[in-house]
This record gives sequence, structure tokens and C-alpha cells, in this order.
Amino acid sequence: MNIKVVLEYDGTNFAGWQQQANGRTVEAELKRALREVTGMDHKVYAAGRTDAGAHAEGQVVTFQTDGGLSPRRLVAALNSKLPEDVAAVSAEAVPDDFHARYSARWRRYRYRYLDRPSRSAIERTRCWHVRGPLQVDAMSAAAKALIGEHDWTSFCSASEPPDARVREMRSAQVVRRGDFVELELVAEGFLRGLARGIAGALAEVGRGRRPPEWVGELLRSRDRRQAPRTAPAGGLTLMEVIY
Repeated sequence: MNIKVVLEYDGTNFAGWQQQANGRTVEAELKRALREVTGMDHKVYAAGRTDAGAHAEGQVVTFQTDGGLSPRRLVAALNSKLPEDVAAVSAEAVPDDFHARYSARWRRYRYRYLDRPSRSAIERTRCWHVRGPLQVDAMSAAAKALIGEHDWTSFCSASEPPDARVREMRSAQVVRRGDFVELELVAEGFLRGLARGIAGALAEVGRGRRPPEWVGELLRSRDRRQAPRTAPAGGLTLMEVIY
């Protein structure tokens, strides 16, 4: 049976999604919990590999099981074994050809900035505290240049293959919600460091250090050396995977 599980996790104390030889990861915790629940090892596939320190409210994983537990019972069993910073939100049986990564059409990420004078005690691991106020209208205008299909060399990690850096961005919006400014990006796929690279560039515009048109110029330059500081991982959350 092919099972789809939606996971939520606080990435603060994780070295990212992907299992590593050293460092605590979400994938390793999920595999351990599955082993304890079913008595078997599982190969799991995720919709996206979140960075160290980044969070998820809607990470999707798929894996094969023998059907011994119904999806509803599997959620309860997993949550009894998973650590407190990871939770299985839902589970369902899906067709055998459904794949968490390859069946996905779009991913939605949110980046949160806090631009009040004082830092946050409660949200300290879920936002980037920038000394503002941020100019939201300017950031919103700059974000319009991101929509469409582009080569994202200026924003993604240099480790990404040069011939695989083209992705489509369906939407890019910046809004204020109280003391927080939220950037929401929806794209077919996110290269390593892409969302945080964009968030860092838009912060430069929001602080008045760069004009809105600079983001589009940076994108077209395909030159990572001109990009500003990458935004901290704590402000980033994978919100939803759209199929």
C-alpha cells in the first residue's frame, strides 16, 4: 500500500530534512518511528528537502507499507513515537504511481520578517528580526519581477547544477500582518537556498538600501556574487504541497 503522510515540524533543532551521517534530521526521525511502529525499515520520499533550521506545516512524504495499520491508526501510532517537534497531521492511501516529489505541481513557502524594534521571545525561531520598519509596498513591487519562468542562479546555492536552475514561479506576494511582514512564494520547485536568497534580496529593498527594480536586475544578471546576505533559515516554512 502506498501511503501519503503530511508532516508538521519545527526545524530549529534539525540539520534539515535529509538523513545524514552526522546531525539530527527529520527523515531519520520518521524512519525510526516507522521502524518502531511496523517492525520494518522503510524508504521514504519527501516533496522537498528543507534546510537546517527551516520548518514545515505541510511537508508531504510517501512510502510503501504492508497495510497492517489503517491510515488513521498509523497517524496515532507515528505520533506516539515521533519526537515533540515532529507531528504526523494526516495519512491516506494513494495510488501506487503517486510520488511525494514527482507528482507535486507546486510548493508554497512562507518567509516571515519581524520589523518591530524589539525582538520576539515567543517567535524567535520562526522569523527574521530586522530593524525596520520594512517598506512593504516597495518589497511587493520588487517581487513582481520574480513571477514566471527564470534561471535562478542569482539566488540559489552554487551547488545546484548550472543546467538545472530554471523553474517557474507562479506567485510572489509580500503582505504585512501586524508586526510581521510575510513573503509567500509558490513555485513548481525550489532550488537549494532559493527562497532564502529571495528573502534576503527583498529585505534589502524593504530597508531602503536598494530600489524595487534592483531585484529584477539581479535576477537577470545570473550572478550570485552580486546577491546580498541569504536570509536566516528560521523564518522559512514549507506551508503546502499542491498536487
